[in-house]
Amino acid sequence: MAKKSKDKQSHRLEISIASLIVIAITIIAFFKLGIVGILIDKSFRFLFGEYHFVTYLLLILTSLMVLLAYGKIKLSKPNILGYSILFLGFLLFSALVNNHDYVGGKAISFFFANSTNIFNYRMNASGGMLGILVYGFFTMLFDYVGTIIVLLIIVLIGILLTVDIRKWIDKLNASIEASKLKRKKKVAKKKHQDEYQIGDEYLAEHNKTEVVKAKKSAFITLKDDPKGIDQITLPLDEDKVVTSKGYKLPRLTLLDTQVVSQISSKNKNAAEVKGKKLVEVLSEFNITAELVDTHIGPSVTKFELRPDSSVKVSRISAIQDNIKMELAAKNIRIEAPIPGKNTVGVEIPNIENTTVKLYELLRGMPQEYVDNPLLFALGKDLMGNTQYCDLTKMPHLLIAGATGAGKSVAMNAIITTILIRTTPDQVRLLLIDPKKVEFTSFSHVPHLLTDIISEPQKANNALAKVVEIMDDRYRAFAEIGVKNITAYNEYKIVNPDEDLKSLELIVVIIDELADLMIVAGKEVEQSIQRITQLARAAGIHLIVATQRPSTDVITGIIKANIPSRISFAVSSGIDSRTILDAVGAERLLGNGDMLYYPVTYSAPSRLQGVYVSDDEVSRIAEFVSKQPSPDHLDVFENLDEEENTSLMPMAFDDPLYEDVKQFVVKEKKASTSLIQRSFGIGYNRAARIIDALEAKDVIGPMQGSKPRDVYLDEEDL
Repeated sequence: MAKKSKDKQSHRLEISIASLIVIAITIIAFFKLGIVGILIDKSFRFLFGEYHFVTYLLLILTSLMVLLAYGKIKLSKPNILGYSILFLGFLLFSALVNNHDYVGGKAISFFFANSTNIFNYRMNASGGMLGILVYGFFTMLFDYVGTIIVLLIIVLIGILLTVDIRKWIDKLNASIEASKLKRKKKVAKKKHQDEYQIGDEYLAEHNKTEVVKAKKSAFITLKDDPKGIDQITLPLDEDKVVTSKGYKLPRLTLLDTQVVSQISSKNKNAAEVKGKKLVEVLSEFNITAELVDTHIGPSVTKFELRPDSSVKVSRISAIQDNIKMELAAKNIRIEAPIPGKNTVGVEIPNIENTTVKLYELLRGMPQEYVDNPLLFALGKDLMGNTQYCDLTKMPHLLIAGATGAGKSVAMNAIITTILIRTTPDQVRLLLIDPKKVEFTSFSHVPHLLTDIISEPQKANNALAKVVEIMDDRYRAFAEIGVKNITAYNEYKIVNPDEDLKSLELIVVIIDELADLMIVAGKEVEQSIQRITQLARAAGIHLIVATQRPSTDVITGIIKANIPSRISFAVSSGIDSRTILDAVGAERLLGNGDMLYYPVTYSAPSRLQGVYVSDDEVSRIAEFVSKQPSPDHLDVFENLDEEENTSLMPMAFDDPLYEDVKQFVVKEKKASTSLIQRSFGIGYNRAARIIDALEAKDVIGPMQGSKPRDVYLDEEDL
């Protein structure tokens, strides 16, 4: 008997020590203390999903119960089964909450394909490995909605098994009977109660509640009796409608949801062979180098080489063509050295290219980026990491590249991302499409300030109107004493009585700048200069694209004011220098291969651009086109009737205009120098008068070395 007691005490000691160890490890994991804590937290998150902290709580509670009530709590088999079923329901609930896009085997495949990113906190863990297996099994059998019903049944079964319902019903009936008896006694003694005592009937009569929905927070307020009872605040589920006008954002499932693994076996095997071959080629040219690392990207593999300290880096760049020939590569690019490292990068095309889908990038967007309305995904770098771009920090973007290199796809991806993530109350778009075919899918989206502009002269006038909007916003800022649009909107929320107008962000997108520069180069350049210099604080951002990266299109003024740039494949190093101030873009592969050079980078970064198909664009545009649409701005009406005549009125009102007109008609010739000599005026004044005569069809345009034609006769005067 004494031996049994001793064994029991020894067993209890072992259980207590184990419980203390579990509590300690759980606390270390919860606060991610050291390498062990981080590793355990990653493992728990990988197994149990985003709500893995619930398992920490369960472990601590169970351990405390074992420590404090060992032997006192006895669980029957139905109880244990009930708790197991409830835990199964928790896993299924966690996966259901975090998975709206995949069902069945696709959900399981997507989880394991991205297991590395999930384990390292780079992606949402969803319901964890266990939860996703349960979720995949049930959604394969019953689909998403059916699984929700199954979850409710599982929870009810778990509750029935863990709780003795009959016992609780008996207790409830006994409580009701006791309450009735107590109320009868109170009614009988009501006449003798103290006048200050408040009974149940008084509370039922006088304590009236009113539910008031807060405008800007998910809470309700109970207004109690005005005699001094404090107000109580209770949580209220947030409405799924995005705005008060009923606008709903499109779901990501409207995009193509098929995700392909980035690293294929062919690319991996080819990278091993080419890495060894690369070192051999360099050694043949007496360049000693060590292969440090290999990064297999969606379309390019980057080899990091560390040359010997006695080797000049320029020697590696000098044999670029030899490396290209020896590796039988379509094209290569050498980054010597890689910024911030003591290595040289050699980028070689993959055997198999992997498409970077917009769905994958938006679904894996980190939580800290969700609230940035102008943040969009550009693509993946050579490490396989997603590169996001915040337009508010850039604050403007220049995109250039040859025809077919991926420029239009990138523009469509940017617009589609804005439509998916924002409402018209947050962001408005001004689309300028001189080619008339690139933005047709977006012609009815509610975010547009006006119809898509395709005429160059209208576009010139529209840019001038954007400048006017910018000036109006700065005047509004000055009136209330704020510096930017963020401070303005915060001031409006704090001071609702001042009836200030809401200001949304404006993104101006020009698909082909070269066409505008041909028609009205100087005026367009001036408008772009003013917008890029001043419009950031006013919430206006500019994205400009061109397929002709020459200095007459991308002028020095435009480059100076748009420091963030993207270059797709171009035909020559001169074009690359025009865009990026550096060579390298001429060696890109096309099909979305780009060099991304934002204002914060010291050197361009190579990315594989995100791909969005025409069908995806059409589905998103069609969905948002059915949503409530705000009116177009009146300032953009009748753009075709307005002409930029900022210099013409001065010429028409010039006292010499009629005299010069008669002189030109009489002499049958006209030129700026002739008017200067004949009337003794300066060049600028003479040129304005000549331009005015041309605008009124008195004389013809310039014809090179030939004189201008004079259309009028003396009789016409």
